[in-house]
Amino acid sequence: MTPFFEIRNLSKSFGGLKAVNDLSLTVEEGEIMGIAGPNGSGKSTLFNLITKIPFGPDSGSVVFRGEAIENRADKTIARMGIVRTFQREAVFASLSCVDNILVAVEQTGGLRGAEAEKRADEASDIVGFPRNFHNIPAAQLPVFYQKQLMITTAVAQQPTILLMDEPASSLVDDEVDWVHETIKRLNAMGMTILLIEHILPLLTGVSSRLLVLEQGTPIALGAVKDVIRDPAVVEAFLGKPQ
Repeated sequence: MTPFFEIRNLSKSFGGLKAVNDLSLTVEEGEIMGIAGPNGSGKSTLFNLITKIPFGPDSGSVVFRGEAIENRADKTIARMGIVRTFQREAVFASLSCVDNILVAVEQTGGLRGAEAEKRADEASDIVGFPRNFHNIPAAQLPVFYQKQLMITTAVAQQPTILLMDEPASSLVDDEVDWVHETIKRLNAMGMTILLIEHILPLLTGVSSRLLVLEQGTPIALGAVKDVIRDPAVVEAFLGKPQ
């Protein structure tokens, strides 16, 4: 059987720094794969290489349903159903909230006019982003609602695989709970999710498996309960015992 999604020997260097180093991974359809690691361990770079936003790998392959996509353009990858959010609140600040969504829908879905607006409304309802915020400039939104807008924009592109980069960063407890519930709801709708998150209770609470990176190299991969007890993982996060 052809694997749903595979990363094969993926590498990316910046000068002498190996940001991602010969990484291989298989993701099952319908799972939530958590990705953890210290700052600078290559987590966001991995998402960049998968989506080609803003750059692709130096070597290796990304295979979706048996088709290598690492040489495809970023918009093509999104149209195939692989969509990401970003670590920081990446919105078009001068545009209204609904125009942020519509730009993405038009670029990746080819929808215009009433069809695009319907898609924006549907995605807002799925995520819980208030429709009465649609005509507000995105720059005026608090951080929590900018996070919601980013997720709504991604969902409007109808992803098969949704890559979420620290969706709970800078949020308070109730907002983190909302992120937890939203991830579980999107997954229940059929989205496969790759999740980068530094809030470990959230990451371990929603993920079925956990990948831990250090300096671009996997140091652990497996069931959450096993990975969090791995001595290499404990050392990466807490340091060597004195």
